Amino acid sequence: RYPMQSRPPLPPRGQPPQEEEYAPPSGPPPGFHQRQQQNRSSTAGAPPGFPAVPNEPPPAPSAWNEHFFYSNGRPTPVFQAMMKEFFKRLDPRGTGYIAPEVFSKFMEINHFAPDDDVWRRNHHGNLMFAADDMADYELKAAWEAWHFDHKVVVRNARAKQLPYGGMPMLSLNGFIDVMAVEIAAEPDDRIGGLNNALRHYGVWTERGPVPRHVLPSVRAPELQRRVDAAVARSHQAARERLDATEAQARIEARGRQAALDLISDYRYRYY
Repeated sequence: RYPMQSRPPLPPRGQPPQEEEYAPPSGPPPGFHQRQQQNRSSTAGAPPGFPAVPNEPPPAPSAWNEHFFYSNGRPTPVFQAMMKEFFKRLDPRGTGYIAPEVFSKFMEINHFAPDDDVWRRNHHGNLMFAADDMADYELKAAWEAWHFDHKVVVRNARAKQLPYGGMPMLSLNGFIDVMAVEIAAEPDDRIGGLNNALRHYGVWTERGPVPRHVLPSVRAPELQRRVDAAVARSHQAARERLDATEAQARIEARGRQAALDLISDYRYRYY
């Protein structure tokens, strides 16, 4: 009654149906390069907090979290404790003082340039005085101008003594004060040398390198006023020593003149 619906022809016997082999497409899928370009552009415009991958290796881990200075430039207890550890190594006999050459070597390890080291810069002798005496003279004058705590001793009692000279021996308090001024005044220039000294002397190496943020961001106004006052005192002391030296030279010249007048009819004048 109803016509039979047509059916698809059957495959021949013994011949299974053939399937097409899948061949993967060559090259990236469509839109791949476009998505890569979009990803790069989105990374370049990433909001703050999502920085690009740094090219330099990350800094070494550090356990330092205490600030080394107060806002007025004065050292905190952690800085003082660090300097005490340094001083123990510089003064192994526990005398309480260190010689100028010992402190100069410490400054060298802290990467101070020769011109920034008063003792090393002036270590040059002349016909009358040895190099150590000349360097001691200038360092003593500098520490007196800065009011760094020290004592003065005679380096070589047999040698001719330089007027206003002597060997300045730096105390622990003076050492802490000197280093506090040097580091707080120029933190960017001193942090590398400080870390080198920590490694060299083996002081608290387990804490890692000192990070920049524990040092002052800028020089404190109170410290700047101290620097200015010390420079003014240094200039004033230099003028006074020069005047005293000239006065002594005139007195000695008059003495020689008087001696010559006693033994000779000629008159010599020295000015």
